[in-house]
Amino acid sequence: MEVTAPKTRFASPYRSPASELDSERALLIGDDSLFTLLDAMPQVVMILNQNRQILFGNGALQVFAAAQGWKSFIGLRPGELLSCQHAVAAEGGCGTGEACCTCGAIEAVLAALAGEGGTHECRVLRKGRDGIEALDLKLWGTPFNWKGGKFALMTVADISDSKRRQLLEKIFFHDILNTAGALGNLLELLSNGVVTIDKAQDDLIEMTRDLISEIRSQRELLAAERNELKVNLTTLHSGILLERVARMYRSSPVALEKEIAIAGDCCGTFFTSDETLLCRVLGNLVKNALEASSPGQRVTLRCSTNGEGISFSCHNEGVIPRKVRLQIFLRSFSTKEPGRGVGTYSVKLLTERYLHGTVSFVSTPEEGTIFTATLPITHPGKTERMTGGCGEEAEGGCNR
Repeated sequence: MEVTAPKTRFASPYRSPASELDSERALLIGDDSLFTLLDAMPQVVMILNQNRQILFGNGALQVFAAAQGWKSFIGLRPGELLSCQHAVAAEGGCGTGEACCTCGAIEAVLAALAGEGGTHECRVLRKGRDGIEALDLKLWGTPFNWKGGKFALMTVADISDSKRRQLLEKIFFHDILNTAGALGNLLELLSNGVVTIDKAQDDLIEMTRDLISEIRSQRELLAAERNELKVNLTTLHSGILLERVARMYRSSPVALEKEIAIAGDCCGTFFTSDETLLCRVLGNLVKNALEASSPGQRVTLRCSTNGEGISFSCHNEGVIPRKVRLQIFLRSFSTKEPGRGVGTYSVKLLTERYLHGTVSFVSTPEEGTIFTATLPITHPGKTERMTGGCGEEAEGGCNR
């Protein structure tokens, strides 16, 4: 019977059968000194065969695999062991998905198997026990020839904490200093009599709100990644929510000479969610869309419902390049200056882990770019109060 090979968008999908894995492992396990040496290393160490399958893992890898619920990792590929979202989704597993061409881990493995050593960094978005989780890894790949067999010896270090700290510090100080600097300049003009309080007060209020918003945003993201964020459920109205978000960003500097519109066919639906987190999600989508738009272009917000879920979408006229699309939700990936790029990652983290929804996007020359966040109309939990969205009280049971 003919067996159809799995499809691949990048690396080979072929795997060694169990008998071949046993033969390859026999070459390695015949020498206890090798195991003793590798087990003494504090980092995760694994040896892979030519089909990128794990033949051996040291004690650190065994501890990690057990914590993830794996009884055995022999024959798995690295991304499968990590539960990488792309490895899980690809028909041929780790290395065969479209996004795998941007993966530093695959690059390191392929280079080592080709006889070249090297160091690579890798960003992984994985399905953890508490929802999506971002990992930043550093990998050292070394060609490893042992008793006639050709393997790749991979050493892996988790650098997530340092990358997270570095990224958030850069973003925090960048945004806070920009807003504080503008606030300071305006106050100086006011004190020198260049502008009057009547002309400056609206700008002062807006800048102060922006400053507080940036601080809260970073605090929320840190708490979200530590799984410490509390969800405060309220009953919201979709129409009021979108109007509020649009109004918030129409006065933003990134909206200069650009239009924010709400589609005329938006639904007017009551639903249960956390207004602060949802406003943060939609606000990030609007801000990203505005930054991707040119003067004279429009950003359009829309909402729709199928009775069970409610979808909020944000459209802009630009098109995201393919390489960027493949990495769009990864933490620390950005097309902006180094150290930027938490917006889409935080959208996915907050929506999927805390709001029990999903995030998706399309980006084509015909349609432009549309990001969509879909949430359940009834959020798991207790409804505590009713608001119109982003702190605005709903009046009169709005039926817009």
